[in-house]
Amino acid sequence: MESDADDRPIPLRERQRLALRAEIEQTALRLFATHGYDQVTTEAIAEAVGISPSTFFRHVPTKEQLLLGATQRGRAQILARFHERPDDEDAAASVAAAILARTSQFVDDDEWAELWRRAKASAPLELRRASLLSREERDELIAAVARRLGRPSRARQLQAGVLVRSLLAAVEYAYELWLADDGGPSLHDLTGRALDLARHGFEETAPRRPSRAAR
Repeated sequence: MESDADDRPIPLRERQRLALRAEIEQTALRLFATHGYDQVTTEAIAEAVGISPSTFFRHVPTKEQLLLGATQRGRAQILARFHERPDDEDAAASVAAAILARTSQFVDDDEWAELWRRAKASAPLELRRASLLSREERDELIAAVARRLGRPSRARQLQAGVLVRSLLAAVEYAYELWLADDGGPSLHDLTGRALDLARHGFEETAPRRPSRAAR
């Protein structure tokens, strides 16, 4: 029987390519965080890494990709994590667990998380507001949740869509707060709180309004 492709060793040239790409991204984050996204050129990043501009563009197609690359890899991980969850688990719990598995990767690397936060906060609005999932990925997740909920129907599709979109909206708002709050709670902590609010409501946090009889 043939061995699984995932068990095959990565060729040396590919390992070297991945290592250089990681070095370029890390260097760019440090420069963006220090000087601001718009003030850093691709030539400056290449010089800091010790490579030529032509080598830079062989590994990174655009400057924007240095910020979007990590976001796009995270999107794929969220979808993969959802599909790994037990089929009999509550769908909202599975979505939340998949998202938190992604943000938990920031917990043990405070320095990288802070560099990424400052770099993203310095970027133009269209880069800062990159969504948690692309439209195609969001639709794929909605379809997967709908299948989890039972026999396909308009009602199931509506339920799945509202569930997924409400959770994503809560997480994206937590992300915006994290970007703007220097020294505040971690992204993982804010994401967990936002998911709890979206899943369980505001009964324990919102002040109760007095009833008419008590006025």
